[in-house]
Amino acid sequence: MTSRFAWLGASLAITAALLSGCQSKSTTDSSSTSQQTSTPQANIVATVNGKPITLVEYENYKDGRAQQMPNVKLSRKALLEELVDMQLLKQAAVKEGVGKDPKIEAKINESTANILIQALLRKKFGHPNYSDAELKKTYDQVVAKSGGTEYKASHILVKTKAEAEKIIEQLNKGANFAALAKKDSIAPSAPQGGELGWFTADTMVPPFTAAVEKLKKGEYTKTPVHTRFGWHVILLQDTRKLNPPSFESVKPRIEALLTQQAIQKYVTDLRAKAKIATHADQIPAAATGIPKLPPLNPPAIKETKGETPTS
Repeated sequence: MTSRFAWLGASLAITAALLSGCQSKSTTDSSSTSQQTSTPQANIVATVNGKPITLVEYENYKDGRAQQMPNVKLSRKALLEELVDMQLLKQAAVKEGVGKDPKIEAKINESTANILIQALLRKKFGHPNYSDAELKKTYDQVVAKSGGTEYKASHILVKTKAEAEKIIEQLNKGANFAALAKKDSIAPSAPQGGELGWFTADTMVPPFTAAVEKLKKGEYTKTPVHTRFGWHVILLQDTRKLNPPSFESVKPRIEALLTQQAIQKYVTDLRAKAKIATHADQIPAAATGIPKLPPLNPPAIKETKGETPTS
């Protein structure tokens, strides 16, 4: 089923990422100043130099910790002490002015945007309610688009047409296809001799599919095939009739696909209503990114003897 409906698997992964929660992200950098005046005292679990840590922040952090380390049980006090340490470090960072660095500020803005986007998509698309008729219609379209046939093929991908023509000349003289693929192909399949396994027509780019459909078993393309990836020489190894998975078995993937399509339409509609101006010419050819920092261990867990750990 994976090869036959591979694009559905990708769609599911994309949609799951878009709709995933943010529990693993601590919200301790939310606006503490306004909370001092608006948050009821009962909802404040700690105060650090006058800055409150709220019950919502505590619960959010606890959930994130449980996801990261499901087998580690921490006491309420241990979790709270970690949040206190984080607040102290945050305050020190603000005092040092590290947030004024343009690259750090951009990173903060990106994290904020990601959290807001995920919350928006969960609100609008997190609870889809598709009818069986809608799902079955999409399922039938997927099956029809596959063409009813699976192909098993290998290919050799090179950068230029001349390179592909040279490979075809070698094949015409009896060279081994797999050996040439291992030696000359720039595709990820090169170490496997160019093997792509079984696939349906709809999972490949159109020029590649069109070339495969014209081949007979054991034949390779006599002229190079051009796609956005480069120039291909393709060998058709075998074909077989497609036996699609049952509707019930792929229903969750169809739901994810429809949700992804709904999200894409939503973004398209937003673009249509927006005033957008881009200035790609202002981006240097070799733009420098934010330097990667070594991973840091979280603050040490402070367990107090006699406390009952909580999940």
